[in-house]
Amino acid sequence: MNRNLRVAIMLIGILLCSLLVFPACAAGPDVWISPDGSLTADAITFNKNEGKGYTLYLPGYIKTENMKFGVADGVSFTYGSRKIKTGDSAEIIKPGSTQIKIGKQKGSLTVMRGSAELPAVFVTTESGSLKRIESNKANREAGRLVLRGPDGETQYDGALEHIKCRGNSSMTFTKKNYQIKLENAADLLGMGKAKKWILTGNYRDKSYLRNQIMLDLASAIGLNYTPEHTPAELYINHEYRGLYLFSEKVEIDKDRVAISNLESATKKLNDKALDQYKIVGKKKSTKGSFKAYEIPVDPEDITGGYLVEYESYPARYKQEASAYTTKKGSILVVKSPEYASAAQMRYISSLFQSFENAIMADNGTDPETGKHYSEIADVESVALKYMIEEISENYDGNSSSQYFYKPADSASEKLYAGPVWDYDSTFGSYAAKHNAKYVLNPAHLWIAKGDRMAWYPALYRHQDFRDLVSRLWEERVKEKVEILLGIREADSDDLRSIDQMKKAIQDSVAMDRKRWPRPETSSTVAQTGGSFEANISFLKDFLGKRYEFLNATWVSGK
Repeated sequence: MNRNLRVAIMLIGILLCSLLVFPACAAGPDVWISPDGSLTADAITFNKNEGKGYTLYLPGYIKTENMKFGVADGVSFTYGSRKIKTGDSAEIIKPGSTQIKIGKQKGSLTVMRGSAELPAVFVTTESGSLKRIESNKANREAGRLVLRGPDGETQYDGALEHIKCRGNSSMTFTKKNYQIKLENAADLLGMGKAKKWILTGNYRDKSYLRNQIMLDLASAIGLNYTPEHTPAELYINHEYRGLYLFSEKVEIDKDRVAISNLESATKKLNDKALDQYKIVGKKKSTKGSFKAYEIPVDPEDITGGYLVEYESYPARYKQEASAYTTKKGSILVVKSPEYASAAQMRYISSLFQSFENAIMADNGTDPETGKHYSEIADVESVALKYMIEEISENYDGNSSSQYFYKPADSASEKLYAGPVWDYDSTFGSYAAKHNAKYVLNPAHLWIAKGDRMAWYPALYRHQDFRDLVSRLWEERVKEKVEILLGIREADSDDLRSIDQMKKAIQDSVAMDRKRWPRPETSSTVAQTGGSFEANISFLKDFLGKRYEFLNATWVSGK
C-alpha cells in the first residue's frame, strides 16, 4: 500500500469518527461499577469534577456490596491503596471521600447517594456522546433505555428509536431537557403504554418542585389528561446527568389525551407521508389566516381529535407545520394532526375563532354564529385551567404552553382546555424588569389582568366566568391548595404537601446541585434564594400569600 493511500484511509477514518458514524469512535468510561462488572447500559462511571477529583453519584437503591468494578482495557485503577481490576467487588465504596488514581490522574473521589423513593433512568446513545443532539434540538440519535424502579428492579430494558433535546429557551441552559422515543410502546412505571416520554431538568427552578406541584394540583382538581410524572435520577452514557422529572408527553394517544386520532386516520387514507404534500395558505403569520397541507383525502369525520397550543408569539407560526393566526393576533399551533389538511384547518380554526369572538364580546356571544362561549367550550375545564395559571402566577400563562383539545363531535362538540404543561417560571421564580412589580407580587391577578387581547383576561371580564371560578375554588380547589401548604391533611395519595415532596427528593437535590451548580438568582430581577432550603421556604411563603389573596378575591367573587 503506497503512502498516499494510507494517509487517505487514515483521514477518512478520522472524518467518520468526527461525524459519529461509528459508535466505536466515541470514548467510553475508564472505570465504572455495574452488577457484574461489565459495561452494561446501567453501568455508572465516576463523573470528573470541574476542578480536581471525581464524584460517584449513586441512585438510592444501589447497594455497593451487590456491585462490581469495571476497568477499561489498558487502564490502571487504584482505590485508596488497593489496585482494582474488572470483577472486583465494589463493597469497599463508602460514603465520604477516598483518594483514587485512574491511569496517571490522581484525585479525591466523593460518593453521593440519591433519594430512596426515586427510580433511575439509564440512556446510552449509539455514538456514546451528546454533542450532536445538544447542538440542535432537531438532531436525534438511537440508543437504549434501562429503567429501574426505586427498589432497583428492572422496569424496562430495550431499544430507543431516538433521544433528542426539547424546549425553546431551555436549549440555552447547561442542563438540557430531553425527549426519548421507544422502538415499541411500553407502560413505564404504571403511567400507561406509549412510545414518547419527557425528561425535564427544571434548571431554572431551584426548588425543583414547581412543575411537580402544578401537575399534581391539576390532577387533584380534575383537569383531564394531566401528564403522569415522577422525579427520577438520569444517567446518559453512564454519566450522572441530574435530577429530572420523568413524565408522559402531551399528545393524542389512548393512554395520554384519549380522543380520536385524526392524524393517524388521515395517514391511512393517503399514499404519501403527510409532510410531503404541498403547503397551502399564508407562510407568514397573518390575522385570520392559516397554513396547512394540500392532502388529497380526508377522513369522513374531521371534527376531532385536535390538540392545539395557544401562543402569543408570531414566530411560532413560522416554526410549526400547521398554524392559525386569530383575528386578534393570537397564534394557534395545531400539534395534532401536525400536518393538517386545508379542510381540517378550516374546521378547527373556525371553531377557535368563534370562541375568541365570543369571549371578546361584551355579552359573551359570537356575533357571527350567535353562540355563547359556554356553547363552544367546556367552561369548567377552561376555568380550572385558568385557575392553575393564576394560582401559580405563571409567567407564561397568557402567552405560551396553553393546550386545548377537541374530541370528535360524537364524543363532544366542545373545545376543552388542557392538558397542563410547563410551570418552571411560576411562584415568583422569573420576571423581566418591566413586569416584575406584577409577576413577583403574590397579591395580584397576574393572569386575569394581562393583555386585554389574551384569552384569560377576556374571559375574566365576564361575571358568569368569575362566578364559576369562585364556585370551583370553594368546591374543588381551595382544600387542595391547603394540602400543598400543609394546613390540611391529604385525603388520598394523589396530593402531598410541599414539605413531603421536599423530603422525597432532598438527597437527589444535593447530588444535582453538585453536578449542576446554580447561580444565586433565577433571573436579573427574581431572587428566590441560593440554597435548596431557602428556595423551598420562598416557594411556601409565596404560595401562602397567594392563597390568602386568591381566597379573599374568589370568595368575594371580585
